[in-house]
Amino acid sequence: MASERNSHAGGHLTTYIIISIGTAILLAIVWPSMAARLMVGGEVFLRLLQMVVVPLVMASVMSGILGLGDVRKLGRPGGYAVLYYLLTTVIAVGTGLMVVNVINPGVGIKKELVEDARQEGSEAVENANNALDPRTKKVTWTRRFDDDELILNSKSSSGVSNLLSVPSGHSTLISLSVQQTGTAKTPATVQIFWAENADEELQHLVWEGAGGKEVDEFVVGLEPDLYTKSVPLPDTVRLIRLDYVAQEGGASSTLSAELTDGPPTISNIFINLVLMLFTNNLLGSMVEVNLLPIIIFSIVFAGMLTTMGKRSEVIANLVISTNDALMSFILLLMKVAPLGIFCLVASRFGKAQNDGQFVALLQVQFYYMLTVISGLTIHALITLPLILWIVTRRNPYRFMMQMSQAILTAFSTASSTATLPVTMECAETRAGVSKRSTEFVLPLGATINMDGTALYEAAAAIFIAQAYSVVNPEFQLTFVQQATIAVTATLAAIGAAGIPEAGLVTMLIVLNAVNLPLELIGLILPVDWLLDRFRTAVNAFGDSVGAAVVDRSFSND
Repeated sequence: MASERNSHAGGHLTTYIIISIGTAILLAIVWPSMAARLMVGGEVFLRLLQMVVVPLVMASVMSGILGLGDVRKLGRPGGYAVLYYLLTTVIAVGTGLMVVNVINPGVGIKKELVEDARQEGSEAVENANNALDPRTKKVTWTRRFDDDELILNSKSSSGVSNLLSVPSGHSTLISLSVQQTGTAKTPATVQIFWAENADEELQHLVWEGAGGKEVDEFVVGLEPDLYTKSVPLPDTVRLIRLDYVAQEGGASSTLSAELTDGPPTISNIFINLVLMLFTNNLLGSMVEVNLLPIIIFSIVFAGMLTTMGKRSEVIANLVISTNDALMSFILLLMKVAPLGIFCLVASRFGKAQNDGQFVALLQVQFYYMLTVISGLTIHALITLPLILWIVTRRNPYRFMMQMSQAILTAFSTASSTATLPVTMECAETRAGVSKRSTEFVLPLGATINMDGTALYEAAAAIFIAQAYSVVNPEFQLTFVQQATIAVTATLAAIGAAGIPEAGLVTMLIVLNAVNLPLELIGLILPVDWLLDRFRTAVNAFGDSVGAAVVDRSFSND
């Protein structure tokens, strides 16, 4: 009877959440300024969810290991979980590639839109690569890797830097920033010369400019403004020199330049896959909500407790009681979920409407959004349900309804981590997944199982490639390049958990793998906030399906 009452109450709560999301979107369209003011209420709800994530993960993982009685019993379920994550991510990437090649959202896109997006994307790329702070006003050549510095006179007609070395071992960008003060008659220009070693003659650095044309100098505008440019250096470059010609007329033009780390590569992912398993500061990982090292520590610590016999009973009982108390807190928090979700959705959609994005984005990038949402729908309504039915023989769509609160919360928060407490509560109390499986599989899944993200990145990369071919007809995306995108998107989605601004950085990794201009990420940034909600919902559902699938391996132990 208690179970039926919980299910009945849960059904009402799901209905209230659906109503709150619909009402919030309606309010954002009709009265966007009022909707945007609800940000505080949404932020409070989001912080309450995030507040409980770290203690819940530690308590639940430890409780699950203690429940097994022997950490060695985790071997087979752990193997199945990793296999499931890898399999579904690969399928998701394949689905994304299939849908984008059928719809072809980038074919026929306006050339002006591509060029505008390229300019807007430059700033995002620079931020992701820790490029030069545009507030710098000094005329300097600064280097991240040593103390070399050259001061140039901003009033002089020209300046030539010393011949400086470029560090080897990784890709490098040179970031140029020219502050134009006053209206000039002729613009300032910057040329870059390079060589592989000191014995070679310097040669012009040539890079790809607008329309796919080759460019050998950075020419700034005549009007007062800050002009920036990031240029990738060839891997073989070891020496570099800047030739700077100031403007004529106007007050001054001020050059700043910096060598920075180049765009992230696939090697960054492999390194991150290893390093993100461990931490040198557990409290720091808690503060940053970096869950993977917390999970590793919890498994090892709880496994150690299982070997200590009666000496660990007090700690074991404390862990189990803490886990139960936190789950009760989540049940209490879900009573205000419709109100919190209403505020979250209304404020974000209201801001978009205020900025003029909401309807405009649907018109300009309709086919791209249709592509991503179609791929996510196929994965969520066909692929994952099919896997669930084949392995467990459960009705997948009834299971989806049982997990609906978690899916809707994921859509509202756009965060798998923040949704984790709700996902665990729904999986255990409504979907009937065993406590052992939810306590181990779901925290791990929220960290490394990113089906929606992988699908999105694969589709977005092909879309950007199609759009790029509009401004550079010579560019053709080959089958090998599409396969490279598939592999890179898979690894990036799994291995990006410990990277700050993970979504942006992993997208740059995928683009860099097939030599697409990184600045074209500006094509997808305006709609990223909206599509992020859909892919997070798919991520959360994929995690819950994984818990149900792996659950069978626990019951057979």
